[in-house]
Amino acid sequence: MLFAQTLASLQPQDKGWRATVGEDWSQGRATFGGMVAALANEAMRRLVPPDRQLRELDTVFVGPTLAGPVHIEAEVLRVGRAVTIASARLWSADKIAATLTGAYGAARSTAISLLPTAPVGVARAEDLPDPGPGLDMGASFLQHFGFRSAEGTRPFTGSTVRKSKTYVRHRDTGALTESHVVALVDCIPSVTLQTMSAVAPSSSLTWNVQFIKHDFSFAPDAWWRIDAEADAAGDGYACESCVVLDPSGAPAAFSRQMVAVFG
Repeated sequence: MLFAQTLASLQPQDKGWRATVGEDWSQGRATFGGMVAALANEAMRRLVPPDRQLRELDTVFVGPTLAGPVHIEAEVLRVGRAVTIASARLWSADKIAATLTGAYGAARSTAISLLPTAPVGVARAEDLPDPGPGLDMGASFLQHFGFRSAEGTRPFTGSTVRKSKTYVRHRDTGALTESHVVALVDCIPSVTLQTMSAVAPSSSLTWNVQFIKHDFSFAPDAWWRIDAEADAAGDGYACESCVVLDPSGAPAAFSRQMVAVFG
């Protein structure tokens, strides 16, 4: 199922919503976390007016989301003058799989304007080679995205470099939405894995994404870029951060995650 088709499968059911996730969105035995977050965001969006833009999305991955039907419960926790706080819980095989909190805020006039700067001197996506077969590493969901690497290496190459710069885009030709970009932010492998020499499983525990731009008018096949860095790792856990640049080259979102590494 294409990304847009999976989002469109979200339908009201039992005071919540039901959606269907295909096997092609699997990441090992679980569903790709970006799809999980996107579906939960879509459920919360049913309760939040569109003029309140997604400012922050916090996700805790409690357990694996399996392919097949999922059930999502969502509620509004508070409505303020400018900000609505909502929460969602996603269930898979009758078990809680993820909990999310979304902060949706309308624009307000302010004297503060601090714009992040984008790195310069990075090769264009069009000038970089297609990685070709062999990137999936057992993650079926990667077939739905395009990739070009401007910096960093593939996972498990024992690199001393703890940063990466990766161009990404959806293969779905449908119009981009907020939830499309939520999924894009999560589609690259954990940058910590490129420093490891042996193959080992990993799993995101928590994930936070903050939007600073809300322009989704780009062509579906336009390249976004994720500049990621492993901030620290030890005791089987890694802390990572990234900046997401939109196709115009402007920073659009920031993200942080904690990853459990089993190796």
